[in-house]
Amino acid sequence: MTKADSNALLSKLKSSLPKAPATTEPPAAKPALSPERLPPVQPSKPTVKPAGGGEGDGLRAPKISVSLYRTDLARLDEIKEFMRGQGHRNLSDSEALRLACRAVRIGDDFLDLYRQMQREDGRRRVTIKP
Repeated sequence: MTKADSNALLSKLKSSLPKAPATTEPPAAKPALSPERLPPVQPSKPTVKPAGGGEGDGLRAPKISVSLYRTDLARLDEIKEFMRGQGHRNLSDSEALRLACRAVRIGDDFLDLYRQMQREDGRRRVTIKP
């Protein structure tokens, strides 16, 4: 199809379509729903399905959403790279996070790390206890 044929076809389409009415009024705003008219919200429970085998409690882990800073993402990449060097290819972010959670030693050092994280996160009010 040549350019002239395309232009002719477009012109035909334009002339055959109905024209929109010309108005200067803005579209009417939709009425806001009042809280009384909203349906009640039921708290949702994580969906847990039986696993297709493996160890653990026989249930699939619930999905969660997390926010990580670039330094945390870089640390996840370090974990995955280490595991790749040990022969474990294609470690997922989820596996790397679970590995980090299981490998960490919980103790007083956590408090210092938590204070540091609070200072990094500008969205939270920092409450530092001595």
